[in-house]
Amino acid sequence: MASTQVTRDEGRPSIPAKHRKFYGWNNAALLFFIQFASSGFVTYAYAAVFPAMVVAMDWDRGDASIAHSLNFLMIGIAYPVTGWMIGKWGVRFTLTTGLMLVLIGLLLTVLLVTQVWHWILIWGFLIGAAGALAGPLCWHTVVIHWFDARRATVLGIMLTGSALGGFVAQPVLMGVMDSFGTWQSGWLVSAAAVGAAVLLTRFIINRPHDIGQYPDDIDPRDAKDRNQKSIPTARTYRSAHNWTLKEVFRSYAVYLAMIISITYLGVGTFLLTHGALYFSDIGISSLQTASIISMFILGNGMGRMPAGWLGDRIELRWLMAAIMTAMLIGFIMLWALQYPLTLALSAFILGSCYGGLFALTPALTSNFFGQGSFAKINSVLAPLLLPFVAIAPAGAGYIFDIYGSYDRAFMIGTILLIMSVIAAVCLKPPRHMTVANTV
Repeated sequence: MASTQVTRDEGRPSIPAKHRKFYGWNNAALLFFIQFASSGFVTYAYAAVFPAMVVAMDWDRGDASIAHSLNFLMIGIAYPVTGWMIGKWGVRFTLTTGLMLVLIGLLLTVLLVTQVWHWILIWGFLIGAAGALAGPLCWHTVVIHWFDARRATVLGIMLTGSALGGFVAQPVLMGVMDSFGTWQSGWLVSAAAVGAAVLLTRFIINRPHDIGQYPDDIDPRDAKDRNQKSIPTARTYRSAHNWTLKEVFRSYAVYLAMIISITYLGVGTFLLTHGALYFSDIGISSLQTASIISMFILGNGMGRMPAGWLGDRIELRWLMAAIMTAMLIGFIMLWALQYPLTLALSAFILGSCYGGLFALTPALTSNFFGQGSFAKINSVLAPLLLPFVAIAPAGAGYIFDIYGSYDRAFMIGTILLIMSVIAAVCLKPPRHMTVANTV
């Protein structure tokens, strides 16, 4: 009778564990499509719709970009709330709540925004806070709970959804806005995509033990199960300890990782916020601009899976150092070689590096400081990181308003990228105190 007993996962009947297909891949597929619809048609849609809003309402770039800076700040502020909600109610509830708030924010944008302060309130505060609840902490937590040895690979696969969605969103949104002649029509399409993502969240299962399964579909107590299945072996460093926050911030590795994260996120945010405006300033047509931005997003998507696969096989310090070096080269090319073909190539390089680092940084946190500490550490790191990233949108906008070009923004980005290459080379796995004391 025990073998046929039906368990329940959050009020939903489930199949006995021995007869159920490993649900980790279902979760990865669900998150792929949720990100395709939500992140792709919101985060990356910004690059298509924001310039149209600036032109249509004749806003100053610096003032209008305050909204995106506040968006990052609110994500950072709300991250501890996200971590608390995940711990109390699980990823599914937290992600659904966040996506519902994003949907409400997009509809308010369409219906109410006529002044720049309306835009700042809705995009900066409401959608910013919602972005934390529906953001990376949820996605990463699910993958880290369900996968161990293949963690970086699965993160790369899952995170490709947002970039692929953004690649599709660019021509779709621009075509819709051209057809209807309004920027509001673009955000309406985004709202419909987010609505579809909300429906998919219903099928997420938070942890393997919720349905009697185990990470990587391997029961550690069952010798027969271990022998019958090929157990993937981690080839890169994995901490045997779950670090406390106090221990994490005593390690220099966390500060090197923060430099890398601030830099790649800041550079990517600068390009997505001001890229279309920068290309227009140097004489690139709107059609070519759309193609260049799409190349960044395409590279972003294509870079995630290879980086994730390599991240399970090559120590992250060397892999991240190589990626940061390529990002530095691509950024200088974007600044110095102002031809459509070279701009498209440099945008693709930057996108590939951005996507690769986006897949590797969560793996770095869990590998260095322990799987069980991931959500707690990230809920503290994000409020520290994102205020620095938030400087990029408004800072670059005001640099242009004051100096008439983005040259100083490119100079700052280049310096940060050089620092990040050095930081990556120095990024050795930290030693836990218990290990150090035994040596």
